[in-house]
Amino acid sequence: MNQFDIVILIGPKDIDFIDKQIVYTKKNVIGYRNIYLISCDEGLYIDGCITIKECIFPFSKETVIKYHGENRRNGWYFQQLLKLYAGRVIPNILETYLVIDCDTFFLKPTTFIQDNKCLYCYGCEYHKPYFFHMKKLHESLEKVDEEKSGICHHMIFEKKYVDELFRLVESKHNDLFYNIFLKCVDNSYILNSGASEYEIYFNYMLKYHNDKILIRNLSWKNAKKISGNYDYVSVHYYFRK
Repeated sequence: MNQFDIVILIGPKDIDFIDKQIVYTKKNVIGYRNIYLISCDEGLYIDGCITIKECIFPFSKETVIKYHGENRRNGWYFQQLLKLYAGRVIPNILETYLVIDCDTFFLKPTTFIQDNKCLYCYGCEYHKPYFFHMKKLHESLEKVDEEKSGICHHMIFEKKYVDELFRLVESKHNDLFYNIFLKCVDNSYILNSGASEYEIYFNYMLKYHNDKILIRNLSWKNAKKISGNYDYVSVHYYFRK
């Protein structure tokens, strides 16, 4: 239980940035076993990491296009599903896996499991469409803590709870989770952040397994450069253009 794998998704805009991120991840994320890179570039090689092809997943960007049409948000919804399904699809991945956004840099040594419980950081974002989407997935899914958001650029997942979430949603809709996830995005918000995998899982854990997790506050910031007295920073593409 005290060991976990890391999963990092890499899109076209971050291929030239990922080598630097991996240096910080290897140095400051404590207790991991393997680093898996789910990359749009199947030929990507970074020493000490395992590249996973997007094509082994049971859906593709074309699946998103089938429901949403072709638009600038297709890849955004696609990567959310990749994160949720990583535990089911990546061969031999551990029961617990930490997803780190590829533009997020841990600046200080950081652990993610304490007393056999996963540690959850949080943000303060509140975006109503995320919770409209959650409620459409299942009526029991809701924002649990008014002051805390799961949007914090990383998330530690446990496969058994992801599977449990999938079963809850699939039993209501009688379809596969990834189809339901995409169908439940409101047409009004497809181009404006209509769903969040982090928010779904974070609130699911708060509601159904609050005694199995620990909430902790890390110091973090959306930043223009990789520096500062923070536990981690996220240097988004729009800062780097």
